[in-house]
Amino acid sequence: MIRLTYLTAVLFVVSCESALDEKVYSELGSDALNSEEGANAVLHSAYGEGSLLAMGLGGVGYYFTSTMPSGEAWNKGGNVEAQLNPLTNFTWDANLNYFNQCWSVPYEAIRDANLLIAGIPETDLEEGLKTNIVAEATFIRGFSYALLYNWFGPVPLVTPETAGDYYPGRATDEAVRAFIENDLRAAAGQLPERQDDYGRATRGAALGALCKFYLNTRQWEKTVEVAREIIQLERPYELLPDYNDVFRLDNEGNNELLWTFPRHALNGAQFINALSFPTDYPLAANQSVYAARTYFFDDFVDSYLETDRRKDLFVKEYTNTSGEHIQLFGSDKTLSLKYEFDPGASGPGMGNDIPVIRYSDILLSLAEALNELHGPNQESVDLLNQVWQRANQDQAAPVTLGGFTKESLRARIYQEREWEFFSEAKRREDQIRMGTFVSKAVARGKRADAHHVVFPIPQTEISANPNLRQNEGY
Repeated sequence: MIRLTYLTAVLFVVSCESALDEKVYSELGSDALNSEEGANAVLHSAYGEGSLLAMGLGGVGYYFTSTMPSGEAWNKGGNVEAQLNPLTNFTWDANLNYFNQCWSVPYEAIRDANLLIAGIPETDLEEGLKTNIVAEATFIRGFSYALLYNWFGPVPLVTPETAGDYYPGRATDEAVRAFIENDLRAAAGQLPERQDDYGRATRGAALGALCKFYLNTRQWEKTVEVAREIIQLERPYELLPDYNDVFRLDNEGNNELLWTFPRHALNGAQFINALSFPTDYPLAANQSVYAARTYFFDDFVDSYLETDRRKDLFVKEYTNTSGEHIQLFGSDKTLSLKYEFDPGASGPGMGNDIPVIRYSDILLSLAEALNELHGPNQESVDLLNQVWQRANQDQAAPVTLGGFTKESLRARIYQEREWEFFSEAKRREDQIRMGTFVSKAVARGKRADAHHVVFPIPQTEISANPNLRQNEGY
């Protein structure tokens, strides 16, 4: 499979007949999109931004903005501590650098996507190629707006039609939701179920993003509808028999993954392990880590059954480079090794893809939505059991319907999501949807309040745009 090479610059068109006759365009020229090479260069740039490659060392900002405020893990040491402590302690404000990245990187993806959506139909490219590129750009735009909505609530809608508005105000909540829905639905209607190039969006990716958007906005009937569409796709998505195989470097692109952020150690790496493991952890000569550590709490690690294979991806103890035994579990210092150390690493940079939407997420989303619509039902329990028993290799008793209320089945599905998706940046959005994000933080002793369910719009954006209103409470 061919891995996409992400470009970081937009093409400029320069035409000159002599050194004194130079014609420089200040924005993308239409001729640049008239070649497949030029169009793909802009598309690859959109993919790079849309996969949050520039969001804090290969996407760690995406990871930490969920992991830390949700209480999934905690951090100690390193320069990154100045960014993570406010996320952990709910002391953040509009000047935190991670929020600048949460805002600017998706909007850069939207910029590139808008160039393609507006420009590609006017080119002389082959019609099938034009359709696919516009569909991919539409997916990237819809997915990027879904990220922005998750983090900030309603945001300005920048489209080719509004390109001349340099000071856009925030759209209404209804308008933003409709825009995301329309983009992802339109992309799903045009994208193929498989792509020749690894890392390009498919119908499953668009439907998966739409399903998760409906879930997180508590649109239960639509969640059910789209989840069933995914299950019935001609391209089969499935749970791999072994949970641990989902994340193996030599198994990237497997049939459990609807959408990932592709990474490569030498060209677009991610640094999650480098900001998690201690400097005395034994590594190969080409691997290294930073001074920061990211730890998981004992009570969470201890909540798994002994039969649960998912807990095998935690490091509870190790022998350090000096030959000393280091005990981690027992002092809230367990490490997550969901992303194995890359044998082809370039120092701290690893090539492990970051999973964004997995088939197990679709199954549990359907189970949750059915319970919210109908209360305890056998289909929700059967869907839950697919995920539960895969992890326990049929060594644990299946969940049975008897005795559940809607509230207790909701809690059981949520617990399964915690076990299934640790280290995958899901817990914050799950807690917000469940209505427990603030209360759980308060129970941990944090000064959380209702306004913390969204992040503040970066102060730099507020200062630069007189029409942009800050979120309440900030």
